[in-house]
Amino acid sequence: MRVERLDNGAFVVLKSRKDVSSVSVQFWLKTGAVFEDNENRGVAHFLEHMVFNGTRNFLPGEIEKMVENAGGEINAATSYDYTFYYITLPAKHVSLAVKLLKELVFFPVLSQEMVEKEKPIVLEEIARSENNPKTLLWREFLKHLYKKSNYRYPILGFRDTVSSFTDKTVKEFHQKHYHAGNLTVAISGNVDENSLLTLIKKELKEIPSEERNFFVTVDDTTTCKETFVLKHPAVANIHTVVGWRLPGLIQEQNVAPFILLESILSYGRSSILYQEITEKGFAFGVSAGFEEFLGGSSFYIYGITDSSRNGKFKEKLFSILNSFNTEEVFEFAKRKVLKSEIFKREAVELEAEEIGYSMTLLESLEIYESLIEKISSLSFEDFLEETAFIKTSPLIIELIPEDMEVIL
Repeated sequence: MRVERLDNGAFVVLKSRKDVSSVSVQFWLKTGAVFEDNENRGVAHFLEHMVFNGTRNFLPGEIEKMVENAGGEINAATSYDYTFYYITLPAKHVSLAVKLLKELVFFPVLSQEMVEKEKPIVLEEIARSENNPKTLLWREFLKHLYKKSNYRYPILGFRDTVSSFTDKTVKEFHQKHYHAGNLTVAISGNVDENSLLTLIKKELKEIPSEERNFFVTVDDTTTCKETFVLKHPAVANIHTVVGWRLPGLIQEQNVAPFILLESILSYGRSSILYQEITEKGFAFGVSAGFEEFLGGSSFYIYGITDSSRNGKFKEKLFSILNSFNTEEVFEFAKRKVLKSEIFKREAVELEAEEIGYSMTLLESLEIYESLIEKISSLSFEDFLEETAFIKTSPLIIELIPEDMEVIL
């Protein structure tokens, strides 16, 4: 693997894979919804849409067509701490992918005409999210979990902010955050690292250099131990999220215990929550998850019940969380998670994602290189210590039918 930082501040990580015939080229930027303000909530995600609406050298749709004609796919994603764009295609077209992503990411037109074209599309996304029970719960969960940082606001933004966007709004955010100082180029596939690095240096030479974004807002890790109830006219059942606030990656958080806890509780039909709650009729469905950000993380459990089962569901859930201590289950989960992590990296796209994620957030390959070792070496005693929070009082968010009486 080749790791370099270019003169303009961009990180480049190249992973040569002779066992594949494809390549995934990814441009990661250390910017996302966490770098927005009250006037432009949603602009990071909106900008991700906008870059596909034409560049200095290509009309809208031309880059996508070129990628498809080369047998590849192109897409992008926006989160709180990062935004990334990728092209995965046959390895012989790697230089095309580098050139097209440079054009797409750094030289979009961002015209007012295209801003107006994109607004109804994003506003429809917001409308759909407002009618999705799980999305509504997640928004409310983050709002109460984080008191200071921008993780408490939705990535899509709000109707009023998105409706107010102009080409100036988008261009200012692009100019401020889309530069070489925030860039990581992560590539995994059947490539020659030396010749590819030479190409990348040449292509990125014209990209301006600015100071890398520095994350500064870190919330208190104390969980808000309250229950909040929302009502919605389109909801027929009770949707419940139970969760805890945890330290973020910037606080040198070891994520291995939480990944294992997620697997133990809800990975497959052999998981504890499926066996003890879903199979025994305490809920229609239940799952657990771990969400990590730079400035904070969370562990949550999501369940769907009705009025006759909701109380028993929560009672059973807390009984399970307070009594879990089986080493045999822990060791079984370790084997499953390790196989999953190793298998995941066989796909060039997912491997490049892990490399880009680690380098973008931590400016090192710490997450990518050490996760498997940290999972392997984690002892049962350390696991119990790190996950003891599940025996403490959580934040609870419930979404119920509009005509249902609220009982706390």
